[in-house]
Amino acid sequence: MPRIKAITTGSVPSFLDVILNFAESDRTSSLETQDTWLAQLKAKRDGRLVLYGDDTWLKLFPTTFSRADGTSSFFVSDFTEVDDNVTRNLPAELNNRDWNGMILHYLGLDHIGHKSGPNRYSPHMIPKQAEMDGVVRTIYHAIEEQGHLRSTMLVLCGDHGMNDAGNHGGSSAGETSPALIFISPKLRSISEGVRQPVAARNGTFEYYERVEQSDVAPTLAALLGFPVPRNNLGDTIDILDQNAKQVLAVLQETFPGIPFDGRMPADACTENSSDGIRLACLWSCKATSAHDELLNNGNIDGAALRTVCLLPVSGQRTNQTLVSKRSTTHDEQNCQQLLD
Repeated sequence: MPRIKAITTGSVPSFLDVILNFAESDRTSSLETQDTWLAQLKAKRDGRLVLYGDDTWLKLFPTTFSRADGTSSFFVSDFTEVDDNVTRNLPAELNNRDWNGMILHYLGLDHIGHKSGPNRYSPHMIPKQAEMDGVVRTIYHAIEEQGHLRSTMLVLCGDHGMNDAGNHGGSSAGETSPALIFISPKLRSISEGVRQPVAARNGTFEYYERVEQSDVAPTLAALLGFPVPRNNLGDTIDILDQNAKQVLAVLQETFPGIPFDGRMPADACTENSSDGIRLACLWSCKATSAHDELLNNGNIDGAALRTVCLLPVSGQRTNQTLVSKRSTTHDEQNCQQLLD
């Protein structure tokens, strides 16, 4: 429960949350009235959420889901039915068009780890991992092939890790280093050139970079276009930095004669300026040093670039028509959304 709270609200769980996690009948720890990314998705027009898997979600969000089928996480000897109960609902839900958020909380890997440790020497671990690979493959192919899913983001994550004995709750690297992956065909272009798979650094569980679980909520908000939860303490993950570089490339192509390098003269930025000039002014007003670094080195400080990427949103409203009619790729559609 504490980890789900961190992922959904962007806040840091308290010691009381840890204690209540063991009280299976507890209802006082509900997140129903708190601001979460689930509440934000449900508040959207025609917002409907569905859940299959760990019934902890139903205790935390008792009236949030339009459809749900929960299973108890405390029968750790069950490696099969807890997951089959989730997967059997997947084909129908991937064909349904009435939801905008689906949570699948599988428990089999967790249970196998508790019984025999998280390493490959358990006879159940490798087959279960292959089963989960198949689930991810099914969802990804559906996103690629079904029109109503093409703007879907698949977030694959663990709520906790384990030590070699199959326990968690402590502070060891194995217990505090679950995986986190954002998956979408639309992210393919910003993944070009990224080496994969990679070996962990220095025998640790760090592969690409380390983020906090509280960073998930604001990153989802930025990627999917809804407000960041009110109690959030996290930061956006650097996937948005790559998006900002894409947006900059589109703007430079759309307005080839206008400098998007942070050096727009102040006297050029007036209400009567052309669309391209106004957009360049919005882009550059707080980002001169950041863009110097980006254009010269291809690198940029994450916080500075996020400021640049979001600047047009906080400035005056700029119409989508600023981007040329050639804007048909995903990157250019991102730019249109940013400018709206």
